[in-house]
Amino acid sequence: MVGESGIGKSRLLDEFGAAAARDGWTVLTGRASESDRGSRFGVFVDVLGDHFASLDPIEPWRLRLGIRALLEKLAPGRGLVLMLDDLHWGDDASLELLGHLVCHPPRIPLVLAVAYRPSLAPGRLTAVLAQAARQGRTNRVELGPLDAEAVAEFLGPDVSTRRCQVLHEASGGCPFYLAALAQVPEEQLRTELLAAPPPDGARSGDAVVSVKAVPAVVRASMQAEMADLPEGVRVVAQAAAVAGDLFEPDVVAAIAGMNRQDTDRAVDELVARDLIRPKGSGRFGYWLPMMRAAAYASGGGGWLIRAHARAWAALEERGASVFRRVHHAERCARTGDERAIAVLVDAARMTATRAPAQAVRWLSLALDLLPDKGEDDERRLELLADMATFLGMCGRLEPARDALHEVVRLLPRDAVAQRVHAVGFCATVEHLLGRHAEASGLLLAELHQLPEHHGDGGADVDDMITALKLKLATASLLCADFAQAHTWAGAARRAVGGAGDRLLSVAAASVLALSDYAVADIPAAQRNCDRAAELVDGLTDGELARQLDTVVWLGWAEQCLERHGAARRHLEHGLSLCRATGQHHLMTYLVVGLASTLLGQGRLREAADTVAEACESGQPVHGPALRAAALAMRCRIATFTGDTDQAVRWGEEACQLAGPADDWLSVLASAFFAHARLMAGDPQGCVSILADAGGGAELPMIPEPARPGWFDVLTTAALALGDSRDGEQWATRAETAAARLGLAGSTAFARLARARVHYATGDTVGAADAARGAAGTFRQVGDPFDEGCAWLLAGTATAGTGSRAEALRELERAHALFVQCQATGQRHHAAREMRRLGRRVPKGVSGQRNPHNAVGAAALTRRETEIARWVMQGLTSRQIATKLFLSPRTVEHHIANIRAKVGVTTRAGIATALLTAEHAESTSA
Repeated sequence: MVGESGIGKSRLLDEFGAAAARDGWTVLTGRASESDRGSRFGVFVDVLGDHFASLDPIEPWRLRLGIRALLEKLAPGRGLVLMLDDLHWGDDASLELLGHLVCHPPRIPLVLAVAYRPSLAPGRLTAVLAQAARQGRTNRVELGPLDAEAVAEFLGPDVSTRRCQVLHEASGGCPFYLAALAQVPEEQLRTELLAAPPPDGARSGDAVVSVKAVPAVVRASMQAEMADLPEGVRVVAQAAAVAGDLFEPDVVAAIAGMNRQDTDRAVDELVARDLIRPKGSGRFGYWLPMMRAAAYASGGGGWLIRAHARAWAALEERGASVFRRVHHAERCARTGDERAIAVLVDAARMTATRAPAQAVRWLSLALDLLPDKGEDDERRLELLADMATFLGMCGRLEPARDALHEVVRLLPRDAVAQRVHAVGFCATVEHLLGRHAEASGLLLAELHQLPEHHGDGGADVDDMITALKLKLATASLLCADFAQAHTWAGAARRAVGGAGDRLLSVAAASVLALSDYAVADIPAAQRNCDRAAELVDGLTDGELARQLDTVVWLGWAEQCLERHGAARRHLEHGLSLCRATGQHHLMTYLVVGLASTLLGQGRLREAADTVAEACESGQPVHGPALRAAALAMRCRIATFTGDTDQAVRWGEEACQLAGPADDWLSVLASAFFAHARLMAGDPQGCVSILADAGGGAELPMIPEPARPGWFDVLTTAALALGDSRDGEQWATRAETAAARLGLAGSTAFARLARARVHYATGDTVGAADAARGAAGTFRQVGDPFDEGCAWLLAGTATAGTGSRAEALRELERAHALFVQCQATGQRHHAAREMRRLGRRVPKGVSGQRNPHNAVGAAALTRRETEIARWVMQGLTSRQIATKLFLSPRTVEHHIANIRAKVGVTTRAGIATALLTAEHAESTSA
């Protein structure tokens, strides 16, 4: 049995021996140790104990005969199993005796079961085993690390897929390490025992994981492994740990202070012991982060500082990247070290988009290294501004806000560009914290201080003024002060003009389009939306990334104007850029817009997955205001899918986070919660919450174009309370608002509200006609869910007229649309109405989850198909998560859905199902 340390050789020997004993064999066990190499026959002394003392070790031929006779005597049953563990430590005499037994076995059935590490096996042992192999008398069992599925089996069904994946990565599939690490909490595993790649994607230069986090039994084993190394080899092992996750031998030689020849020999020894492994391109690396940690920890503190200094010098001499050098600079730099400060600042700025928390750490160290001199105040202020930005990007909002206020306080008045940037981002952070009024006040104060008000503004200052006006417009939108938002957005658009800065032009057009919508100027909103979309589509990704919030306002405007296809395209592009450039403070704005768009298209499952990804990804959902928005959207989606209990829980939590309904997002949270309460059977709660959040009966806190939909909700609630008079008033308000707007969706909701009133007052013909009209308009808009609701009411009303066949046709259309949307609650409602008319609806049809009744690979969403293709290529969940900017947990969630849809239980099954589907598609084509 052949395998490296901890791989399970001893356990397998024990199992083998136990099975042999149950079968009537005599089993003798012994273990060699490293100390045996200085003795004779150590492993046989361990096996035979006092029996060995009776033999004559002086005359070799007598000893051999005596051993054979003794073994024959000790095996009275079916035969003898002689198990010799750790035989790589066997002394020469023991190995010579083993060879004799192989060539001249005793006159009994004999099984020799030996286990050893191949990297440490002496030549005599391999010669003995080779001779037995030539005689056809061996059965070689090579033990390698467990794969992911074996790890899951090892850990048992109660351990989640996500934890199995983390443990597999941390242990390298080694059972000894796996059993020990299984006792470590998952968060500690991920943060302290798994070295994450730096932002440039290279592994070299990663920080060393914490050796203190390694379980004691594993740490002791690894420390013993280091202690057993010859002095020169141990120094190279320590130098390799200092060098990085991947290293070149010449760099290690410089760190160790040894010549290249001796270093190469030591590297060969470490490879032979399977401590490090070749990684290609002439580089090597420890095969587990824990092993590197143990090697690193075995070096003294002073030696490590000097070693990092030598590593930095060696890498600098070779022109290595900033990311490889910064790991060493941060461990050996001194106050005032300009080279170290430059490396830390460069690395922080380059890494901020992918790992802002790491950027904060490096920049903080750079600030600490600055000399305490007046001439560095300007540079310190510049770095403090960067620090504030990076803090905001990684979700540390309160420290970011404090730092930004300090920067604004320290910046001189004539530093216009720097001040406007700092004030603008500070306002963004205030919004994320739900402090919209504070954001507006900060922006206004800065605007009044700009040179325009003193008559000496230039072109650059004009652009700064326009940027502040746009920020004020968005602040007013978020405060639900729609008229003021329109005023600021119009002023900014006029200031930009036709030949202004492209990025300011597209931002102004986008914000103005949404402001036009909010004040119900739909023709102007459509014109500005056209202009903004044209400008955005003409920008490169690099340009758009510099003004990424533009995509938020454009996407929201397009969604509000019922341009769902364009909204989805722009918002998905924005999300991709958001993840790629680290502008995670915009994540939830984009997610809420995209989920609303998908909801409007009836893609309920994709909408749910989109919000779940944002809430469960490795990137935080920033600030209470945006966490509330994300929860409110989950409430909305759950209301549509029919999971009303969950919808109410999410809605209540969202409202608690959002606080009083005094801004646009908190009003939406309350409105979504109100609708969830209605669908959960609480119409009175719905009316109270929605009317209060909307600011009264006319709902002034909700943009006018959105009011008909909410008037329809209030109509439904009033009728559920048996109050047809209030229901009539709400429906009339819906019709009045829709007539002023000219938006198809608003008109459809007004018709649906009127149909509800007709039905509640007994006018089934009028109800059916109005509901059919609403269904046709929803179809024109491309809103299948609300079209289904309209057909459901039409069919129910038609049934009341006695036209059973027509009613069933309408109910079937509603049912099919709800199946397509995966709207479980409404689907069941439609099925009940059909059964009431005598139509049999099989449970399997009523419970169908796949869109368009799809099965297998055809049922996968776009995201699931994308992940399935990466699975086909053999990528792990962590690797897929890195590529798609998701959390491994979210990827595992998608993989579980994929397995369920295609009816398999393994990743290999996913690959087979996808290949089969693609082959069938190409054949049919």
